[in-house]
Parts: sequence; structure tokens; C-alpha cells
Amino acid sequence: MSHPGAIPATRVPGVPIVNRRTSCSLCDGPLETAFELPNLPLTGLFAPEPPLEVPPGVDQALLFCAGCGHGQLANELDPERVYDHTYSFRTSESATARQGTAFFLASLREFAPGQTFSCAIDVGCNDLHLLRQLESVASRRIGIDPVWAHSSPSDPAIQVIGAPVEATDLESRLPEPPDLILCRHTLEHVFAPRVVLERLLAIARPGALFVFEVPGFDALIKRHRFDQVFHQHLQYFSLSSFQHLLDTVGAEYLGYRENYHDWGAMLVVFRKGARQSIERVPPVQLTAIQNRLAAFKQQTLAARFTLEGLSGEPCYGFGAAQMLPILNYHVGGALEGLRAVLDDDPGKDGLAYQNLPLRIERPSEEFPFEHATIVITALDVVAPLLRKLTQRRPRHLVLPLNAL
Repeated sequence: MSHPGAIPATRVPGVPIVNRRTSCSLCDGPLETAFELPNLPLTGLFAPEPPLEVPPGVDQALLFCAGCGHGQLANELDPERVYDHTYSFRTSESATARQGTAFFLASLREFAPGQTFSCAIDVGCNDLHLLRQLESVASRRIGIDPVWAHSSPSDPAIQVIGAPVEATDLESRLPEPPDLILCRHTLEHVFAPRVVLERLLAIARPGALFVFEVPGFDALIKRHRFDQVFHQHLQYFSLSSFQHLLDTVGAEYLGYRENYHDWGAMLVVFRKGARQSIERVPPVQLTAIQNRLAAFKQQTLAARFTLEGLSGEPCYGFGAAQMLPILNYHVGGALEGLRAVLDDDPGKDGLAYQNLPLRIERPSEEFPFEHATIVITALDVVAPLLRKLTQRRPRHLVLPLNAL
């Protein structure tokens, strides 16, 4: 599929790039390179055994549009490689995602108190965790997600379309125009989000309510969380860039909320209708991004030196996060010297990473934490891990970043 602002990329063995960004995906404006990420590893890929050799990553860069304040990746990778059969995130199985869904539903009730809808669609419905909770809110519930390409839901009251929203003929597949359109942590994965939003507005009922949530670029920058820039997230929405997008497509902006406990999430509420003049927030400046990036690099360098200084001791990671290859990338490969990554999830016990020489182990009751150095390797669930680890009292406890 071709997209505005892109040129087809030449297929190079081992480098599955399918599109390269040439202009802003929201406003078609010129782009500047915020920073380069050479040989950036893939994430979310597990395997039965660690690799004999760590496979190479793919060159990436974060581009920035000064006109609207939007960040976006330079390269889109082949989705079949990025989201292969080992990419198995499911909302209902993640405590953080379940809490984030509760926040999402509370925001919906805040902006539409007591309101019911005829037809609700969830773009990127995953395992239907959100739609199942809308039984009393919407008469008809429809999910769109390629994870349903070869299966059907057990709940007959929910209809699914097993394809990416970009590849779906919405007019022919939907039984009626929706009056509630939800999209939670999906738009950041889309190469051409403006095109998708224009299509959704076109098929929506007049006055339809939209509730969209994405990882917030503003929060990422404030907290120096540049480890959250990775191949699967093609888009980095700031409030400024999202407001600009709504103005471009002609939607009415209603408000936004932030959930700092779930990827610094930004939830934006809008509706199909006449655009209104609003006071847009000014976009972040490229120099501010690069200054915070420099602070992030100081933190990761300090973490690397700390781990190198403890290399003679038994050292383990704690938390088998899908993002661990990115953290290892930013600390210069220092995590490759860990003896293992500990995780209390029995479903991960014995697994390994496809692109790291690390195995995952479930620690026994007798594990000698008092003699071990523990590195927190799941940075987005630091609070519960700290509660666990302070009770187990490891010899050393290393936190790679200081703003989480």
C-alpha cells in the first residue's frame, strides 16, 4: 500500500523496510532529524532458546515537524517481521493495560455522562477487553484488528473485522454508521494516521464521538524516556500535533486527559462536526528534545558504568519486558552480561529473547537475592517491582533511569 509522504523502499536482505518518511504524516510539512538510532533492535520477540549470535537491528531515526510538533519514525518496517507469531501482547493479560482501559472508560463516562450509543467500533480491539465492558453503553459493538483474521470471538454480541483498519473497506463492512469510535494505543502504529482518521470521519454518523488514546510525546520528552522510541511506534503525538491533525481533518476538539502511569498516555476526545477555533498549545522545540536526549544519554551512560563495575558479581535482570532489547541498546549492551532475566510470570519461565543472549527464569522461593545484583529491566512497571524487590532485599538494586 502506498501512502502520502512516503516513497517505496528497496528491499534489502535482512533490512525489512517498506516505506521511508519524506514529509510530516499529519501536515505534509518538512521534517528535521531529531536523532539517529543506527542498528536499532526489534522488540517483543521471544524464542525457545537464546540466539547463538545477536542478530543485527535496523537503522532508524526520529524525525520532527517543527510546524505541528509531531514526531515520527523515518522508516516503516515490514509488519510481517515486526508483528510475527511471537508478538502476543493481549490487553486482558496485562495489569497495566487493564488499568489503562479503566482510565479510558472513566474518561469516556466523563465526556459522555450517561450517554448510550447505537454502534460503537474499537479500532485496534486486541482481545476485546474494552468492547466487553461497553455492553450497557452501545447496542452494537464492532472490533477491528488483524489479530482476528483467523478466529471469531466467543461473545456473539461482538462483531469483529480481522484486518488492519488501513486495509478495511469500512463502508461495506460496517452494518451501520458508528456514533462512537474508540481507538486505544493503535494510531501510533499506523504509517498514515491522517488518512485513517479522514476515513473514519467519513463513515461516522454526524455528531459521532471519538475517544482516541496514544502514548504522549510531551510526557516522553519531559521524562527523558527516549527508550520508548522503537520500531513499532511509527507516530509520536504531542497535544499540539493532535490538535493540528483535528483542525486539518475538520473535527471538533473537546478536550484531553493524561495517564502518566501508562506510557504517559494522552487521551483526546473529539467529534464529527464543524471545527471550532481553539487556542492550540505551542509545539515543543527541536532544541528541547535534543537537550533532554543529552540528559537521557547521561543516565544510560551512568547505568552502563554501574553495571560494568558490578560485573564480577552475580547480576540478574528483573522483569522480562518486551522492550528489554531497546534498554540494552541504550546502555551499550551492558545487559548482555546478565546471568538471566528473572520474572514471576510462569508463562515466561524458560523462554529467551530472539535478539539477546538472555534466558528468562522464574525465581524459586530459595533464590539468593541477598547475594545478587538486581537490575530492573521492566521500566514501565517499576513501582510494583520495587515493592517486590525491597522485600527480597537484593545485595545491589540498579534502576537504569531516574524519571519513571
